[in-house]
Amino acid sequence: MRILFSAPGYKPAWKIGGPVVSISSLAEALVRKGNEVTVFATNSNLDEDLDVPTDRVLDVGGVAVSYFQHQEPLKRLFPKVAYLSKSLGVLYAPDMARELERQARRFDVLHTHMPFIYPTFATARAAFRHGRPLFYHQRGAFDPEHLRFRALKKSVYITCIERPILRRATTLIGLTKAECASYAALGIEARCRVIPNGVDLPGPMTADRIRSLVAAQGIKDTQMVILFLGRLHPVKGADRLLLAFERIAQRYPDAVLVLAGPDEFGIEQAFRVRASDAGLSARVRFPGMVQGEMKSALLHRADLFCLPSDAEGFSMAILEALAHKTPVVISPRCHFPEVEEFGAGRISCREPEPLADALASLLAQPEKLTEMGVKGRTLVSQHYTWDVVATSMIDAYEEGIERHRHRLARAQ
Repeated sequence: MRILFSAPGYKPAWKIGGPVVSISSLAEALVRKGNEVTVFATNSNLDEDLDVPTDRVLDVGGVAVSYFQHQEPLKRLFPKVAYLSKSLGVLYAPDMARELERQARRFDVLHTHMPFIYPTFATARAAFRHGRPLFYHQRGAFDPEHLRFRALKKSVYITCIERPILRRATTLIGLTKAECASYAALGIEARCRVIPNGVDLPGPMTADRIRSLVAAQGIKDTQMVILFLGRLHPVKGADRLLLAFERIAQRYPDAVLVLAGPDEFGIEQAFRVRASDAGLSARVRFPGMVQGEMKSALLHRADLFCLPSDAEGFSMAILEALAHKTPVVISPRCHFPEVEEFGAGRISCREPEPLADALASLLAQPEKLTEMGVKGRTLVSQHYTWDVVATSMIDAYEEGIERHRHRLARAQ
């Protein structure tokens, strides 16, 4: 199959967050299964541009990737307006539109990966103009909590642009059942398939290597580690996790909290002040964005992973924690009930008090944590590897292509 992905960015645009990880991993998994995957992405890396050529096709892990220069005229005109400067932007890329118009017919599938951006609009327009099936990912963007954030802008954009695209799409992809429900809440009746994100199972890492890398973050062998891994953004709940940690800090004097991730919203300094005021400066770590061996070492070393998020599509960080045998404490808004059903973690209310209770009860049971970690790894290996996810996606493509052909035949 010849598949085109259009995306806000592509690796190494890690600052954009989980979508770049999941999009690139899915593309590579589809290639491993014998498909030809092309990616059209902007050169955005959230608050900067990637240092990549924009005048040629690059081979990135077996995927043919074209990066296109994006333009953000409003950000350029109003750099001090936080509403604009702290947004990913619309990612206007006219060169991408021209290339889509030129190449759309050669693909069996056109697949967009995020709403509210120009690449999705341009790809949908090309698919409809040239009669190609369109597959549409929202990646949590239509969660009610996300829609409340910058609500007016999103409401107008959905009415004028996204809803007409959604109604004509061949297949909508939901990472969870909740995402399919959020499509329906917008009045969209197109077919929705639930296909989660996946993860690659990590290879072994020696205890000495883990110890060495984690020690560089000021974490001692005797300390218990609670790990948050994600963008420092209000929706992610790191502020509530910090408040919960304050509540249990005296009961667990050897526990440390690691808040790892890019300071996307400029709130790290406020977190540092809060930790200092609570007398916990030495026990709350801010390593920034972590990747590669350091990220894996922290996941291996953590006793608990916690994500008390207001809204998630399907968190890559949760999957990575489970794959590293790290138990998780997550909010209901992470839409991953299988974690608790499988015995791999706990689902807790997002508020600091019940969250503190959940963390404390698990930290008091180290043997239980070990058992949960093993179950988490099993859950991922059985249901959430990229091989399993890619097989489901291929099935969705094949079914959608056939349905698209019948629809075209009826229209003639």
